[in-house]
Amino acid sequence: MPEAAVAGYDRRQEVKQFDDTKAGVKGLVDSGITKIPRIFLHSPEDLPTSSYHGDNSSSIEIPIIDLKDIVHGGLCREAVVAEICEASASWGFFQLVGHGVPTAVLDEMIEATRSFHEQSVVEKTKIYTRDPQKKVRYSSNFLPYQANAGTWRDTIAIVFDGTLDPDNMSVVFR
Repeated sequence: MPEAAVAGYDRRQEVKQFDDTKAGVKGLVDSGITKIPRIFLHSPEDLPTSSYHGDNSSSIEIPIIDLKDIVHGGLCREAVVAEICEASASWGFFQLVGHGVPTAVLDEMIEATRSFHEQSVVEKTKIYTRDPQKKVRYSSNFLPYQANAGTWRDTIAIVFDGTLDPDNMSVVFR
């Protein structure tokens, strides 16, 4: 039964209450919840169907895209862009290799992200916003008021276009 049809349930109000906490999904987990809030429940009709029915997870291969041979504006670049489009459309994610970013830097980024999420809600709410014009923003769910059900994720976005004020960033990212 669609949630809108459930007597007494106001999804918009529940989304607002969740969003107003600015604590995100991590905040829900840290609060000790034992049941996933209704705003995150998808109706069976809205769930994607999967063509994978095997029981051997080793047969699943995440798309790997190699950037080592990209030539600006060349055919190789077009092929890589096509690979990214295909992986995005069919999988929703992919692994990039050959990008030249040292493993130590990647490890530091992962640790900074983990440290950010482990901070107090007070610290995280300093950059919580839904304003897409902000270069540094933390939020939970994409378009929560428009979606039929929420996504169980929190997002940090840092847009770098040549300038970035470190004072607008959480200390763990500086």
